[in-house]
Amino acid sequence: MEREFKEIAEHVVAQMREQLGVELKYDKASIEWLDGYIERIRLELKKESYPKVATALGAYLGESIIATYGGAWASFDEMGQWGISFGGRSGVFPFSKVYKQLENGSEDSILSLFTVLPVIFNQEKSE
Repeated sequence: MEREFKEIAEHVVAQMREQLGVELKYDKASIEWLDGYIERIRLELKKESYPKVATALGAYLGESIIATYGGAWASFDEMGQWGISFGGRSGVFPFSKVYKQLENGSEDSILSLFTVLPVIFNQEKSE
């Protein structure tokens, strides 16, 4: 699955380049752009398209988290979903986060998740 997620993320990068002229990288600036993009499209999307959009953009978000902070794709069987594992009990769920932003708007921003990760890591180190 990890390879599939990487391929999906690369497809998102290619689509954004071809369709919108945007050059996404796997970094904070690109996540900022994607966060705004989700806000621009979310009200126009039908709810039945959310899972497909969340899968595509979530794969890209996950690959950006891995590129920036480390971690690896993992199946969290107890939660029934894939996410990024940082070892031990730490993990984040990019597909769910994108879906939540599509559903709830900026209060569930992917950018907020992306920027809070270093804070979470520092708290865990001190515990």
